Amino acid sequence: MRSPDERVARNKREARNERRRDQTRAEILETARDVVLRSGLARFTLADVADELALTKPALYYYFDSKEALLFELLLREWVEAATEVEAAVDGTESGVDAVEQLMGTVFDRYRNRLELFVLFFKMGPGGDFEGVIGPEELERIRPVNDMLYGGAEARLRADQRTGGFPKERDPRRFAFTAHMAVIGLLNMMAIAASADDPLVHSEEDLIEDLCTTFRDAALRGGAK
Repeated sequence: MRSPDERVARNKREARNERRRDQTRAEILETARDVVLRSGLARFTLADVADELALTKPALYYYFDSKEALLFELLLREWVEAATEVEAAVDGTESGVDAVEQLMGTVFDRYRNRLELFVLFFKMGPGGDFEGVIGPEELERIRPVNDMLYGGAEARLRADQRTGGFPKERDPRRFAFTAHMAVIGLLNMMAIAASADDPLVHSEEDLIEDLCTTFRDAALRGGAK
């Protein structure tokens, strides 16, 4: 039987090892993102990541057992970071319409000057270049991210419904989701224009302002005046 001092020492060693593993995983994911952005998804290999980090492929497989597993973790990390920004922005609002506007503006601001990153992480989703990355188990891990993205706006819109500030016939969760998809559509058009070196006629500021105004008007329509 181990003595109390031995157990304490073992727990400290395990905690240090866990921190080192977490740090190494984070470094692998950061490097993998750089490699994908530089080389593209089609040419991405684990060997490239291992070379960048001066790791052997078996060492890399200790942390990620396949290219698809690494890509999913990379995808999930990006979505969690984006959702965390949205959650923090929405937490600073009181009304549902303000929450939706913060959701839209936060997503837009995250990617407007990083369109390559935006394109990368939406090509990874269903129907993209790596459709096989996401299966039932992965979807279960993605669903809580959706709550981070939409939960705050949904809760505020439901509160507004109770006081007449948001139409009762509208579904708050669907409304927040639709607002998010509208911004994704705008970013996609910006990415297409950038890839064709053919700038959009309208300014980015005017486009996102029009989107936010459209959703604000729709949220207030039928509510208390």
